[in-house]
Amino acid sequence: MAIAYENSKARTLARFLKRINSGDDPEILRKEANQLLTRVGPNDIATAEQNLLDDGYSIQLVQLLSATFMLMGIPQQYCANLRTRLGDDHILRMVMVEHDVVRYFLADLRNVVNAIGQMEHLSDVSAEFQKLTHLIEHLYAAKEHIERENGVIFPYMRAYGRISLCTAMRNDHTNITAEIDKLLALTVSFGQFSLEQFKAGLIVGTRRLREMMLEHFCQEDTILFPIALVIIQDSEVWERMKAVCDQIGYCGVHT
Repeated sequence: MAIAYENSKARTLARFLKRINSGDDPEILRKEANQLLTRVGPNDIATAEQNLLDDGYSIQLVQLLSATFMLMGIPQQYCANLRTRLGDDHILRMVMVEHDVVRYFLADLRNVVNAIGQMEHLSDVSAEFQKLTHLIEHLYAAKEHIERENGVIFPYMRAYGRISLCTAMRNDHTNITAEIDKLLALTVSFGQFSLEQFKAGLIVGTRRLREMMLEHFCQEDTILFPIALVIIQDSEVWERMKAVCDQIGYCGVHT
């Protein structure tokens, strides 16, 4: 009997996700989402997502619809005031601060790349090149940030049924890491390219990385983390996550 009840909830959720996709009235959906969110569990969500995949929906669309459902069920003011409501020592507060630090590095990187793009001569001892390599080293160190999300935060969220959302975020991490590696390889091989080849690769690579990371941070700050706080309300779970993250270390503190 319990299994049939769970399947019933999963079917209800699957129909709800399809209504989101078909463009039903957002206000009506939001009210229903708030009620439905309290009734469904991790298994229901996973089953509903699989139902949509079986019906031919793409995994990207299923991930988007599932995340939209979660956000609809969370009071809007809850998402808007997320950072101010986190304790100073909450791990998500540290993660969001790291996002700000990396945004600063990305802005600085954009400026130095623009300057290099205007230069007619560049050497590996030029101030601009030295600043470029320093910034890329900072971004490379941000892999610790990615490692903590992949190895600590995401597994807990997956355990609470947010599998598709975490899979999407993890895929972003793979692409971001690849772009950072490409930029690092480009600067290490500086002498093997003409200046114009180097500048072209640098401009394209930094633009792609910046767009990718800024979009990813926005999704985490406004979708993933508010959902995480709703589904994981046990303070001891967050403390366990923080203890592991402290062992891994934090980005933005390297000199």
